[in-house]
Amino acid sequence: MRCIGTSFASAIAGVILAQMTTDFGGRALPSENGFKVVMAIGAGAAVLAFVVASFLPREDTAAQEAPAADGPVDAAKVTEANV
Repeated sequence: MRCIGTSFASAIAGVILAQMTTDFGGRALPSENGFKVVMAIGAGAAVLAFVVASFLPREDTAAQEAPAADGPVDAAKVTEANV
């Protein structure tokens, strides 16, 4: 989905910049307003993604972590045993 979104977004930005050009020394260059429109669309998409992500259910990670049967592991003992 990330690859599809990136490809889709860059294609839209390219079309907008190609349509909103200004003449500079006989060459067509993207205008400042074109960049502003692309940034505004990107900001709107970011806000929309935030709203959608805020409604996604969360997993309770504390309930999934089971305590070890032998108690806490001492890092010093683990490295001494491996040496």
